[in-house]
Amino acid sequence: MEKTNGQAFCSLCRSESREAHVIAVVEKESDMQNLERTGAFQGLYHVLGGVISPLDQDSPKKIHLKDLYERVKKILAEKKKCEIILATNSTTEGDTTALYIEKILEPLKAGTAELKISRLGRGLSLGSELEHVDEITLKQAFLHRR
Repeated sequence: MEKTNGQAFCSLCRSESREAHVIAVVEKESDMQNLERTGAFQGLYHVLGGVISPLDQDSPKKIHLKDLYERVKKILAEKKKCEIILATNSTTEGDTTALYIEKILEPLKAGTAELKISRLGRGLSLGSELEHVDEITLKQAFLHRR
């Protein structure tokens, strides 16, 4: 991984052929790899490194939320357009994390009409984890996100 402005970016996120204004937010690297195998996504990724647990008040401090906020803020300043795809797992923790991310990005969204926040389609069964979902189901969920 190469570091840029203190942040580590993988080879996918350093690639100039990808859509730099579209970011899929995933819980862990294996989720990113599963999305990548579908071939349906040509944007960048943001790996949170965990989720928010409703039972752990400190869990928001343990994942890369501030980095995500700063990354979105920078894209909006440079490109004036950004889409965040919340690709967290369909679990209580995944849903809590997605809602929290929507909440922290709300000030950026209120400042511009150019920030779009979407979630993966619910073709995934409740309680499933991305690393255990077959590629066809995952691809359909990704293509039909709302």
